[in-house]
Amino acid sequence: MPRKSASVRREEILAATVEEIESTGLRTLRVADVAARLGLSPSLVIYHFVTKEALVAAAFAHAGENDLYRARRLAAARKPARERLRDVVRWYMPAGSTRSWKIWIDGWSAGLFDADVKSTFAALDREWKTILAGLIVDGLESREFLCRNADEARGDDADEVRGDGPEGVRSDDVEDEAGAAVARAAEDCATRILAYLDGLAVQLIFNPDSVSTTTLSHWVETFVARELE
Repeated sequence: MPRKSASVRREEILAATVEEIESTGLRTLRVADVAARLGLSPSLVIYHFVTKEALVAAAFAHAGENDLYRARRLAAARKPARERLRDVVRWYMPAGSTRSWKIWIDGWSAGLFDADVKSTFAALDREWKTILAGLIVDGLESREFLCRNADEARGDDADEVRGDGPEGVRSDDVEDEAGAAVARAAEDCATRILAYLDGLAVQLIFNPDSVSTTTLSHWVETFVARELE
């Protein structure tokens, strides 16, 4: 049997690490347990990742990128922006993601004390915001969304350019400033949506008797609709 390439072996170890975190939690995670899932020696796992901390950070990045890959495909579908945003939000929610939300909550906790894990989660968060903000901008351009905050930001920045700039300000300068303002407003909106989803996910994990997936879905749809009014 031919030897597996280093990249394939790394992928297997990362997947096994995520499974182990899902199964037993990060607090009791041992490199030996990850290795046992694959029938490997712990030294081989360390050979590929050097330290347990580096393995954990890489495992979270691996799991997050898998979910982001699906989210990007949903965002690129040939559908109206509203439907694509709905699909991406549903995928982000606890009932939609390929991974148990327990590992993300576990990871957030670890990130308070581990700089590498914190950096990994910050990067994943930026990617999710980029996807959502892009869909919101698409919806604004197609007039599917109103987003009064974005319209106000567009108008305020355009007025500022006209009022503070020299005479004869070019129209494309005004448009550039207005476009940047809309992008900022869309990112702010995406941040609020993600924060709302994260908070509800924690409630669903810890208080499943009081917050059902059906109730959560209704709340999310209402919240997102208000953001886009």
